[in-house]
Amino acid sequence: MAYFCTKPETLKKFFLLAFVFAPVLSIGQIPPGYYNTVTNLTGQQLRIGLRNIIRNHTQLSYTPGLWNAYQSTDRKANGKIWDIYSDVPGGTAAYEYTYFSDQCGNNNPNAEGGCYNREHTWPKTYFSSDTPMYTDLFIVMPTDYWVNAKRSDYPYGKVGTATYTSTNGSKLGNNVYPGAPGGTCFEPIDSFKGDIARNYFYMSTCYWADSAHFNNNYAMASQVNLKPWAAQMLLEWHHNDPVSQKEIDRNNAAYNIQGNRNPFIDHPEYADCIWGTGNCGPAGIAAMSAGNKRIIIYPNPANDQVVINWNSCAKGSGLQLEVLNMQGLVLYKQDVAKLNENVIALPLSNWPKGLYFVRLNTVGGVLTDKFVKQ
Repeated sequence: MAYFCTKPETLKKFFLLAFVFAPVLSIGQIPPGYYNTVTNLTGQQLRIGLRNIIRNHTQLSYTPGLWNAYQSTDRKANGKIWDIYSDVPGGTAAYEYTYFSDQCGNNNPNAEGGCYNREHTWPKTYFSSDTPMYTDLFIVMPTDYWVNAKRSDYPYGKVGTATYTSTNGSKLGNNVYPGAPGGTCFEPIDSFKGDIARNYFYMSTCYWADSAHFNNNYAMASQVNLKPWAAQMLLEWHHNDPVSQKEIDRNNAAYNIQGNRNPFIDHPEYADCIWGTGNCGPAGIAAMSAGNKRIIIYPNPANDQVVINWNSCAKGSGLQLEVLNMQGLVLYKQDVAKLNENVIALPLSNWPKGLYFVRLNTVGGVLTDKFVKQ
């Protein structure tokens, strides 16, 4: 993370405005006030507060509830289904699935590309297939049947020597992540690691008070509490694979169906404030304010997307956010006073590598920050 607020004079020489490109903002449709009750909370208090917001959601049926939900939660731009075990974001997948007609039935294939089924990213074995976890859209995702079967109930991890590699590069093999208990693990490709990490943060938060449903046999968790090695690995995945447009769209669609959201998609910084070294509480905000550090940019450096959060900045009418390049050209402009939350997720895949400046115009003055596109 980067936390900076500097005087406008510091970067004035870079701000030679010339023209404005069309906005490319991507934000989740967070209901107004959805996270108000966790303002200034951090650590375990934040986890409990988020649980109280998201826990009482609508419980779907396994059949046909999940099958039907995937039609809106996991639809690709071409109408096919997203599959985290076979797709290649930005590339060409070896195969794609069509809704309903390609879903698995009674005849199970013996190779990839046969049909898609429902994958519990947190294996159902470790919560005895109890509800509502069993049909929670945020942890049950459509995947290729064969790769799903290869993953089985193995934990996620870092593969040393692969014994199996899927067509998109997902691997099965020995777990060499530091601190992991060893044994076999499954490692998805980098483009989906953040998705899975945020699934796990959601699960460990939403079902915090339901620990009796979970057992201690899972390598990644003690009941619903992430083990230290797993939390560390998932935070790395969370940082290195930031929230994508796919996740934002899925979060919004799941909210329309299930009635709750994944907070770690809406507010990626929450993960660091619970399992990492971040501080979302009053002390953290006070420290930021004391040093005029009011804008949070995450991750930094960034690759496909950057999240800009100004939760502790001044609020009021007349707020406007701009992103400028080194030549002072405004590449993005947004009237942030109209947003429900003081956070945006800005896609960067088409932006050149280099240094960019963020300028927040408030009723009390101008705040600035910067980030690097890798």
